[in-house]
Amino acid sequence: MTAGSSVPTDFIPFPQRPMLLLFSDDSTLFFALRMRACLQAEDPDLKVEMGWVVAENALSYRQMAQLLPEGPDIALPGKTAFRELMLAHRYRAIVTSRVYGALRIQLKNTALHLTAERPCVVAFLGGLDFFPLKGRANRRYCDGVFLVPRSELAAFEAQAKDWDDRMWQELDFGHPSFLTPTPPDPDQQTQRRDIYFFAQALSPSTRRARLHMLRAMAAIARANPDRQVWIKLRHLPDENRQHLHQEKYDYTSLMDALPDVPDNLQLTACTMDEALANAGLGITCTSTAAVDIVRAGVPCMVHLDFVDNYLDQLVEPMRQLFADSGLITSLEDMLCLRTQDPAQKWLDEMFCSRDLGQQVLAMVERFDKRPLQITAYELSSQNQA
Repeated sequence: MTAGSSVPTDFIPFPQRPMLLLFSDDSTLFFALRMRACLQAEDPDLKVEMGWVVAENALSYRQMAQLLPEGPDIALPGKTAFRELMLAHRYRAIVTSRVYGALRIQLKNTALHLTAERPCVVAFLGGLDFFPLKGRANRRYCDGVFLVPRSELAAFEAQAKDWDDRMWQELDFGHPSFLTPTPPDPDQQTQRRDIYFFAQALSPSTRRARLHMLRAMAAIARANPDRQVWIKLRHLPDENRQHLHQEKYDYTSLMDALPDVPDNLQLTACTMDEALANAGLGITCTSTAAVDIVRAGVPCMVHLDFVDNYLDQLVEPMRQLFADSGLITSLEDMLCLRTQDPAQKWLDEMFCSRDLGQQVLAMVERFDKRPLQITAYELSSQNQA
């Protein structure tokens, strides 16, 4: 179903409407799937729809079939789709980890922003935010904003003091990928032997740096012939040509150029959840995958001392976010598989309560009761004037 003339206009009371989760690429779809699980954990009968932002699509057919085999509930094809959604009285809330430009334009419209019965727009971060000033500005007009780590709440408020057009807005702490880790089953963890290196599209940024990581993984594989070592690809080389983050040096081609690759070092395009179900150790450089690994209770290493790291603009932000985690790992410790448990204080700062779905629903309920709302008739009159 597409937004437009096919969107039903029959009035549905606000509390009875479904929630809409937006996605357009693998990252936003991961978020939407996890957010749906959080919401339905709070209310199993809650209807949650998946909205595909086609105009910004960077998903391959394989990825869509792998991650969302049932397909989207609604497709949003063009620039007018968000205005139609805001006025259709179809959804209680639009929840997203990316504030699309077309949606932001609608929220900047003061009259539409104040319209009664429109859906609440709740924005999360895409994951670890290495450029928070821009991330906060992009969420300036959203009704609800969820942030991580906890220190971002005060930073957002400080930046918002300069916004003279700020309207009803609530901030909260959390993200569906940052749920408080649950202790792993000791027996199950003992059985997990596979080692995963979680690749990222932009970082490491040079060919030499990526070969450094491949050679390190090959060394680990040779030293541990009884363990399977995987390079977990973000996407296949011919995929995601329209993705916001383009991979310049793909690991598939680099692996072909690597001599004497051990048999127990292989590539995989499995899902994150599939990898974490088998992982005995997760290694990454500057990826949000580090958070996924910790959340799953899997030992984690964040390696930032790779070749050419001084050329990589993501290294220092990652170092700052993980400075107190205990997870930043030297090359020697990585090669020797010497892991550390994450620091509890850092966990408390970074990971949120597992009742995140309840927090979102409560915020949406408060939005519905906010003061200063205008009717659709008043909005129409203002538009005609």
